[in-house]
Amino acid sequence: MLLREDFIHSLEGCEGFLADEMIAAHQEATPVSVRLNPQKATWPENVFPVENIGNMVAWCPNALYLNSRPSFTMDPLFHAGTYYVQEASSMFIHHLVSTVFHDQSGLMALDLCAAPGGKTTLLSAMHHFRLVLANEIIQTRLPVLQENTIKWGAGHVFVSNSDPADFEKMGAMFDLVLVDAPCSGSGLFRKDEAAMNEWNPNLVSFCSGRQKRILASAMHSVVEGGYLLYSTCSYSREENEDNLDHIMDSGLFESIAVDVPVEWNIVESYSKINHAKGYRFYPNKVRGEGFFCALFRKTGTTYSQFKHDAGKLELVKPPSFLHDWINPSEQMRFFKKENEVFAIDEINLPALQQFRASLRLRKSGLRLGAEIRADLIPDHELAMSCMLSQNVPVLDFSLEESIAFLRKDSIDKEGSLKGWILVRFMGIGLGWVKLVQGRVKNHYPMSWRILKRD
Repeated sequence: MLLREDFIHSLEGCEGFLADEMIAAHQEATPVSVRLNPQKATWPENVFPVENIGNMVAWCPNALYLNSRPSFTMDPLFHAGTYYVQEASSMFIHHLVSTVFHDQSGLMALDLCAAPGGKTTLLSAMHHFRLVLANEIIQTRLPVLQENTIKWGAGHVFVSNSDPADFEKMGAMFDLVLVDAPCSGSGLFRKDEAAMNEWNPNLVSFCSGRQKRILASAMHSVVEGGYLLYSTCSYSREENEDNLDHIMDSGLFESIAVDVPVEWNIVESYSKINHAKGYRFYPNKVRGEGFFCALFRKTGTTYSQFKHDAGKLELVKPPSFLHDWINPSEQMRFFKKENEVFAIDEINLPALQQFRASLRLRKSGLRLGAEIRADLIPDHELAMSCMLSQNVPVLDFSLEESIAFLRKDSIDKEGSLKGWILVRFMGIGLGWVKLVQGRVKNHYPMSWRILKRD
């Protein structure tokens, strides 16, 4: 891939930028990296062929490079949420978050621009957070965010579809607010040549302005002493260091630096006016794509302390069928929306009430399914959940059977089981079938089915 001259010229003067090395790096193949779900996969060898397992990603536990790109579409473990395919540079947020929060727990995080869900699933796997809210304003990007968060199986992930300004209604709520801002995408040119064709200085200026508007709302959502994490997949100073000065100009934040080993080859940079620290990732220096991030701690309070009148959430008694389906904790509570039953940790109830009052909420707690005549029609979200009971009857499918299931094909399976059955591949749940009088009905979500046939 040949990088455009006007793009190269626009980056002159950016810290760590070397034109010849960048041009050469864009002639090389894009690295393949994945992050394991610690609730579903312990060792890479249980997921990938040994010969395809490369080095671990230095700045993120449970993350590794693959020596070649497999067909993820045809891997049932991918659809089961056993791992997430994520660009390695962007996983650096794990190092930032784990450094500043140390051994703290019971925190709340907001991923404000969350689709497709990579950073949301990363945060949800960290022990620091009892709740992660993933927000996506663009309606067309919402389905992939919901799909990826459901597959990951974490019941403490919530999803909303709201404008960043809507979060100001709730005041300062979150210990961490991540703004992975929509950008010009120059850091992903190696993966997406179309993005390079669309790039121009006017797009950079437009994105920079939009990023500032998002940040203006995000700042109010951070509690005093909490952290704002800003990132882009752009190289442009206007979208990166210049926006760090915008954050500092609010008077509410201080720039935070963390120790970064020299051998990681991450470039440290500073904003022109306030000298806020950022981290630049170049594909000629790291085994990953272009990325930028910076971390701030909130030192002041904002005018937006008003909390929207949340009302009261109507709770219900634990369903009679409960222990047949999940392993509930003593802190788990239940609520219904029409006939749909949801489970949530008691500590997250006040936050849920605020979300329901102020946001367009699309996923809240763990959706167990529909209660019909004191019985449960289980939801696919329950099949993906890490809280699913071992009492649930299972069918272990071969690779061919699993692919057929994921295509939502008709399935023939003999056996003595009946009713709702969890389909598994290599011990990991894929979804539900229902066995009635020897017939198997495939309940895999139609919109998620594999369309590929080769």
